[in-house]
Amino acid sequence: MAYAIRTVDGISILDLAGEIDLYKSPDVRSEMGKLIGQKSKSVVVNFEKVSYIDSSGLATMIDAFQKIRTYGGKLVLVALAKPVRSVFEVARLDKFFPIYDKEGEALASLRG
Repeated sequence: MAYAIRTVDGISILDLAGEIDLYKSPDVRSEMGKLIGQKSKSVVVNFEKVSYIDSSGLATMIDAFQKIRTYGGKLVLVALAKPVRSVFEVARLDKFFPIYDKEGEALASLRG
């Protein structure tokens, strides 16, 4: 698992890579915690290089979404590979999370 936080036009972007599973979810939770601690108003989680996510990864995303929402922030997901997106769809979380195919679309949704 690799991750990096960057900012584009005041929007925080968390780039993830690898697998988000029981062993790596705490690392993702920690990185999301940094953004939540800063009360980042707009957060994009980029899944472009994520090949797998399990239920612990989904729980991490749900937890972050709820915490960000408590202070009026927004969290969106972008570039989910087909196997990762299907996990969100099976869990019906594609109805819960705003999901975009391209980073530009996600950024535009948060700007306007």
